[in-house]
Amino acid sequence: MTLLFLTLTSLLQLHANPKIDTIDYWHVKYNDKIIAEYTAFDKKPIVIKKQSIKDIDILTVEYGNDTPCYEGNRGLYVLSNDKKRIAICTVNTPQPLKVYLNYIIATKAYYHLKNLDFYYFDCRRDDLIFRLKIE
Repeated sequence: MTLLFLTLTSLLQLHANPKIDTIDYWHVKYNDKIIAEYTAFDKKPIVIKKQSIKDIDILTVEYGNDTPCYEGNRGLYVLSNDKKRIAICTVNTPQPLKVYLNYIIATKAYYHLKNLDFYYFDCRRDDLIFRLKIE
């Protein structure tokens, strides 16, 4: 009887306290305004009108997860047309990733890029996080 009671109690505790499972998320800001909020399941592109971009406009990516990486670099890159990494922003401290939009436009023109698919990397991850379209 005691064994049955302990078994039922254990099962109830497992059911009452399910394991918490979080997913990575990231927010993209245009200057200080959030323009997109993503998880691993979201892949909606961001569209920015080229004529509205000013010299001081900044794109910021704030990446978060339940297992942050505190060692080494982290940052953003895009792929060239022949699949080589083009660094966009790299930092070695836990801070938001910031890049001037004019730098992104210049990189796109210099490398003749068709797509601006942004990848996030750190010591644990190397993932596509969003596509930027500049029209």
